[in-house]
Amino acid sequence: MSSTQQPIIELKDYALQSGYSALLQGIQLSVHAGESLGVVGPAGSGKSLLLKVISQSIWDKDLSGLESPLQSGECRVFGESFGERRPGMSILAAIQRQMAVVGETSTWLPISVAQNFEAVRVVSGLEAMPFEDFVESLPISSRNKAQLMSVTELVPAQVDQPLLQQLAILRALLRKPRLLMLDEAFTRMDPVLLKNTEAVLFSQSESLTLILATNDLLQASRLTDKILFLLDGRVIECTPTTRFFTNPKTRQAESFIAGRDDSF
Repeated sequence: MSSTQQPIIELKDYALQSGYSALLQGIQLSVHAGESLGVVGPAGSGKSLLLKVISQSIWDKDLSGLESPLQSGECRVFGESFGERRPGMSILAAIQRQMAVVGETSTWLPISVAQNFEAVRVVSGLEAMPFEDFVESLPISSRNKAQLMSVTELVPAQVDQPLLQQLAILRALLRKPRLLMLDEAFTRMDPVLLKNTEAVLFSQSESLTLILATNDLLQASRLTDKILFLLDGRVIECTPTTRFFTNPKTRQAESFIAGRDDSF
């Protein structure tokens, strides 16, 4: 990667406050195109909130739950700079068109799974493709393909949650986003379904920037090349994944990896 390449996400001394509560403080982060970043830390450390900052969904109370969010420091996403005031809708739309976010649950239209995927194609201006052909093109097992084919005509509410989460990730990738953010998006997936879903992500790794907020440290070690460790809204470490898990810099990170809470 060229050292002159500008990061697509850059936070410098970034802080976020809601009311009298300081939620994120002194965040330093840069993410370049094609990188994969794992965001880890104990519950309440600010993992999900950091993803909301990057997508600038902090202004939507229904999504963020924040009262009058106040940003300070530098926050740049896809070249746009964000500060104290809510950005205009055209700016928000411009950055959010380039990213996709999948959380623990997903929102679907009350039509069949295949029709939901076709709706994404239409909105994104993509060439039409039968859902069956799309599934057949995926780098997943025959059994997983059969699972997906079996729900083609079902409405999403009829699909088991783990498979629906895989479908949500596939639907997000269908949009060909520059940035994919996954926030505990692998809810209740068994190891086989998890492996198949990760295989799809690996197949996109050259063209996709990935941010993964997760409590699954093994998954973070498999999918990412850099780890951001958050604690109480602060960055404790941001380091290559291998180094984080084999030689953490701080006692807090070492304790977290080992599952001890003595330093929290």
